[in-house]
Amino acid sequence: MHEDEILSILEDVRRPLSIAEVREALEARLGGRVPYETTKRDLLALSAKGLIRSKSIGGGKRVTWVFWALRQRRIRAESPAGGVDAFNVPAARRDSMRPEELTALYDRLVEEHGELIREQLRGGSRYVILCDGKVVRTSSNEPSDEEVRDLEARYGKVCYVLTEDPIEEAPWSPVGNGDYYPTIGVLVGGVEWREGDVFDRGLRINPDFDTGNPDVAAFSAEELDPIQPMRGRILRRAFHLGRHYDYYLVPLRIGVIDAAGARRCVRKACRAVLSWAEPERNPFLLANPSRRGFVGRDLMLTFPLRIVLSGRDKESSVLLE
Repeated sequence: MHEDEILSILEDVRRPLSIAEVREALEARLGGRVPYETTKRDLLALSAKGLIRSKSIGGGKRVTWVFWALRQRRIRAESPAGGVDAFNVPAARRDSMRPEELTALYDRLVEEHGELIREQLRGGSRYVILCDGKVVRTSSNEPSDEEVRDLEARYGKVCYVLTEDPIEEAPWSPVGNGDYYPTIGVLVGGVEWREGDVFDRGLRINPDFDTGNPDVAAFSAEELDPIQPMRGRILRRAFHLGRHYDYYLVPLRIGVIDAAGARRCVRKACRAVLSWAEPERNPFLLANPSRRGFVGRDLMLTFPLRIVLSGRDKESSVLLE
């Protein structure tokens, strides 16, 4: 009954909404009361048609369903790179492309070579590099931009890096219905920054801390660009929880101030994720729509540091070791 209006609402807000939130927005738009069951029925109909996505959050009696629009199809259709042969793009042109054009190249690549990519990733390869329609390298460690450019020079064509995150999403950020996601406070600066600069003017973020992930650290490309520019870097694609996101690999300095006031910085290659705030293009937001960053357990080993999680206080205490 209200499918068009609901789809428009979800496209406008660019974040997951619960049935109650969709109903509230729909009533405001229509200027009248809309039954909860009508809203639910229309959302399920849109989901069945493949026009929106849905996910349950929480467990037991606290399950909440959220829904979001699939704007990726529209973005791809409007992109001028849609008809370009991904492997015959000169490297110089690739490096000058806008992010949405690069995303369209990956869309085309996955459409044409998806079976080969999935076969490699399912076969145990963590990172796959494609060139001229063939797999030219697989690795358990993420290749640097320099390594990718060396391969491009060898084969005379641009290369593409694809991976699948080995992430076990596990339920201190509030995610609704009384559930929380553990976080750790960090400061992020440019890779060449002095340690004092990281603590004085670094980007302060409380990323979600997930021990189920071995080494991924991901933040918003838009937030990172002022401190470590993205221009000239090679875009990559990762699959996460059955969906994908595009990112640049960016070297950063990450600082931690522990509970006793001690400070320390480490250097780490992090993922600068495009369109971080858009859940249809950033699956990191599926588990926690308010997530600003994501770090795996290797950060704990690199410093090294000890993290104590308090279920009562919903706090993480950090001690450098």
